[in-house]
Amino acid sequence: MEPPFSTKASSGTHHLAYGHDFFREENKYNPHSPYSASKASSDHFVRAFHDTYGMPVVVTNCSNNYGPYQFPEKLIPLFINNIRHRKPLPVYGKGENVRDWLYVEDHARAIDLIFHRGTVADTYNIGGFNEWKNIDLIKVLIRTTDRLLGRREDEDLGLITFVTDRAGHDLRYAIDSTKLQRDLGWEPSLQFEEGIEKTVRWYLDNQAWLDNVTSGDYQLYYERMYANR
Repeated sequence: MEPPFSTKASSGTHHLAYGHDFFREENKYNPHSPYSASKASSDHFVRAFHDTYGMPVVVTNCSNNYGPYQFPEKLIPLFINNIRHRKPLPVYGKGENVRDWLYVEDHARAIDLIFHRGTVADTYNIGGFNEWKNIDLIKVLIRTTDRLLGRREDEDLGLITFVTDRAGHDLRYAIDSTKLQRDLGWEPSLQFEEGIEKTVRWYLDNQAWLDNVTSGDYQLYYERMYANR
């Protein structure tokens, strides 16, 4: 059967409602920064095109992705690279912000499944039920990267450097993907520790790619983002 609609996939949960409960498809959006408000508006634009012009659409919202080829401004590849070079690991606040992590290939499988079998004008959450405090995630990254580099595990814990938290930074993103699992049969294929091991190995095996991306203009960006924190 031909796919019946176009998809709009949000790259994160920044524009959703937060608190102590999981975000579900029926919850209201509750952005706390201009960045997250812009992401929320994109979802509203897509739904408005369906309501006004009958455009067949579906919206997905996902938790934080990780895996190969992620640009190294993002936490996991940034920290793998910094551990490799024994550079400081800048952690916002006390590292207590909580994120739900999803391996990128599992996200891609979910989007493909929704595109072919999802319901027009519906919304689906794509999450890993895999919440980690940033500080705990970073310790896993240190142990894994140090081990794969032949260092003593936890050897680079001293690289952790706490920096001023950014404005409007939400404490927790928690997304409920029960609907996607129930209605379309999707579930994550990797346990988190397995996915982290696979990810760290990829970046260490592709150091030339990483070095090329982190040279030049990216260094200037990095300085603007972190030099005064």
